[in-house]
Amino acid sequence: MKALITELHRRQNLLAWAGWVALGFLLASLAAMAVDPRQIYGGSVWIKPAKFAASFIPWFWTLAWAWGVLAPAARRGVLAGLVLWGTLAAAGFEQGWITFRAAAGLPSHFAADPFGQIMFSLMGLGATVLVALAALLGLLVLVRGDAAQPAGWRLAVGLGLVVAGVLGGVTGFAIGGAGGPIIGGPIIGGSFTPGLPPFYWSRDGGDLRVAHFLAIHAMQVVPAFWLLTRAAAWPAGVVTAAWAGLSLVALRLAQAGVPLSP
Repeated sequence: MKALITELHRRQNLLAWAGWVALGFLLASLAAMAVDPRQIYGGSVWIKPAKFAASFIPWFWTLAWAWGVLAPAARRGVLAGLVLWGTLAAAGFEQGWITFRAAAGLPSHFAADPFGQIMFSLMGLGATVLVALAALLGLLVLVRGDAAQPAGWRLAVGLGLVVAGVLGGVTGFAIGGAGGPIIGGPIIGGSFTPGLPPFYWSRDGGDLRVAHFLAIHAMQVVPAFWLLTRAAAWPAGVVTAAWAGLSLVALRLAQAGVPLSP
């Protein structure tokens, strides 16, 4: 484990540290949840900061690991710098605002107050930046990957990031456009029958968060498949297409109001 952590920091130190900061936010949110009885929409005010922090940990560390798949010159390039600083800025804004609103006892998503609505729109912009930069890093890996590393590995990492970025954006826009994640069930703020923890996806209607979860985790699933099989380059494309298809099927089922949570 120590060697793995050392390698993560060697590949991209700032993104590695960002993952530790997100872990700190997660632990702080869980601690606050234990002592703060306030609720929003029937759940703790600290659920949203905890969920976002938990999602940022693998996001930062996956990007940091993918950094090591870039050619050395590409890691120092302008586009790589854009990915690095844009990701840190957008994620910092998202996590900071969500945590601030939780501390104030107010919703950060689909807020009713005018300023909250403006900030929610800016959060949508920040989320778009995050997924777009993940896709850009994937393209950089595909085009300017380290030739000393296996072609199948470069393809798996690059395609996983591109799919996560593109479909993460598609599913994210679907949630925003629907005015909430649940289709065919209670509107945002209403009560619904939650599924199993830690996600609590709705059992009362289609939940767009299922598709969003599948989409963004393509960045881990596709490279993990290659690591487990050490296959040639082409199976990475097949797995990428299959995972993208699964994400899109989950999106269509949710939009049709079909519950996908156990």
